[in-house]
Amino acid sequence: MKFSRLVLLDENLLSRKLKQQIVTAGYTVHNVDNIGWRGTKDRDLLALADAYPFDVFITADKNLPYQQSIITYQLRIIVLNTKTTKPEYLLPLIEQACLIIPTLEAGSITLIDDDRQVTSFHQ
Repeated sequence: MKFSRLVLLDENLLSRKLKQQIVTAGYTVHNVDNIGWRGTKDRDLLALADAYPFDVFITADKNLPYQQSIITYQLRIIVLNTKTTKPEYLLPLIEQACLIIPTLEAGSITLIDDDRQVTSFHQ
């Protein structure tokens, strides 16, 4: 699958500031709200995002890696493993996410914590 730089933001990351930062980094970005997927269950959302096809899904849902298997997906998932989802607090984490997106492997889950530390999640 060709990497097209298409990013999907979860419904817990609807801030225009966050979206704009990703666009400024050179990505095309949508959020689940503006494509009509708000309220979709995680399993179904991941399948839709993978089939669309989005390249990257960014969420602040810390439980997602433990609840969903993505082994069959090409989608790359970034989980902002943070104490708050306030946009001004998340901006440095989104900046870090934009830097690592090109290095992510298809079907991977990557965590970024409050200190901008990046770790891979292994299922």
